[in-house]
Amino acid sequence: MVSFKFILSLGLLGSTITSAFPTLGRTPGCGEIDIFMTGLPASHPLVKAQGFDPIFVNKSLTADAAEVVKAGYNLRGKNPNPRTFSDSQSLRSPNAGIFHLVVLMGPEQPISILGDQLNGINWDGTGVGFGVRGSPLQNLTVRLEDILQTYREKAWRAPILFNHSPTSSLWAIQRHFPLSSNCTNSPGKDLGLSIICDICD
Repeated sequence: MVSFKFILSLGLLGSTITSAFPTLGRTPGCGEIDIFMTGLPASHPLVKAQGFDPIFVNKSLTADAAEVVKAGYNLRGKNPNPRTFSDSQSLRSPNAGIFHLVVLMGPEQPISILGDQLNGINWDGTGVGFGVRGSPLQNLTVRLEDILQTYREKAWRAPILFNHSPTSSLWAIQRHFPLSSNCTNSPGKDLGLSIICDICD
């Protein structure tokens, strides 16, 4: 015979789990979804080591992040002090005014930096760029595991998104978070940029 206490416990557990995953009760609108992304800085030596052109990657990440914000999503990714960027300038410059996908850092940096950057916002989605996720390099495989564990600890309610190129973050976000309307006239917000790299060119 099943005890009443056991059934009551299951009911309480179910309501706890349900309340731990609140929903908007509707399709979200423009500027209501906060996305956190991480990956390698375009000028990190591991980008070139994998056969990618840093200038192309930087331009691709710039355009990709602009599309994400234009589509109505809030993203950490654009330097708040924009200025003209030439191909000959250092891509690691924090004042370059270029969209980057959030916290760009290599495996030589402590993973705790990523955790610190996640604080202060209840992220709706988190993501890892293809330069880390798709890499055949062992140190980036270990870094991917560290990133996923950090997301699990710091933003456990947020689904983890994966793009398949430096220009496919919007695709990854829209699969999980379709918006209720066209946000052409109501873009998302730029939530800031962190590039942490001591070894970038």
